[in-house]
Amino acid sequence: METFRLKNIAILILLLLNIGLLALIASQRWQSRRVESETVRQLETLCQTSQLTLNSRLQLSQPLLSSLSLSRRGETERAIAVYLLGGSAVSASQGGGIYSYSSEKGSIQFRAGGSFDGSRLSVEVDDITEFAQQFCSQFGYQNMTADVNSRSGSVTAVQEVAGVPVYGCTVSLYFEKGVLTGVTGAHVSLENAAVESAGRIDCITALVRFLDYRNAAGVVCSEVTDIQCVYIFQAAAAAVRLRPAWRVETDTYPYFVDCTTGDISRG
Repeated sequence: METFRLKNIAILILLLLNIGLLALIASQRWQSRRVESETVRQLETLCQTSQLTLNSRLQLSQPLLSSLSLSRRGETERAIAVYLLGGSAVSASQGGGIYSYSSEKGSIQFRAGGSFDGSRLSVEVDDITEFAQQFCSQFGYQNMTADVNSRSGSVTAVQEVAGVPVYGCTVSLYFEKGVLTGVTGAHVSLENAAVESAGRIDCITALVRFLDYRNAAGVVCSEVTDIQCVYIFQAAAAAVRLRPAWRVETDTYPYFVDCTTGDISRG
């Protein structure tokens, strides 16, 4: 009987502890939401004072991205070359981290920093739009923009990794009378990516910094239409990095706020 009573007391104590922990967690979440709500209110007040409107659809609680260090992936380089030049493309080292792929249709060079280019290509294309769309779909490029007239012109797109745009990591395909004559671009892969550091500047802080920059630099804009955490492509020699930044869309131009340093640049 005494043992049964002790068990009941222990169960009651554990139950009370769990209730206390749940109440503490709920209180912390409520406090966090209250602080966030007050911060948003203060941001809106600052913007109203400076005659800057924040679009009602802005997502201000987006997660931060981390800086990434990337490794070269030869398999992807070869796949790009084969898509553009055909399966007969042969690789050769040019030294200095440069590899070339050549066939009877031309030659494309890939550098350790992630960039690639090819000129004087001669690749006949039946449907430019379909050819470019399939290339973009296979290698992760989005937001394709075509400037083609009479089967001549260019197609440009931006790469995405894990659903995040990588600005500075683009591809451009050039056509003349239905023939692919050149390509320039860059490509990255998250395989074997290493996290270097986490971003420190959240969405609301980025907007405050942009507001200060706008007022100090005399930037002409009246509304922030969108904000998104994106990657900026950086390549130096063989080192390739993706740095997170907030892309602030305005009714005039886009701006980037570095998630680590807070530096601001126009997109």
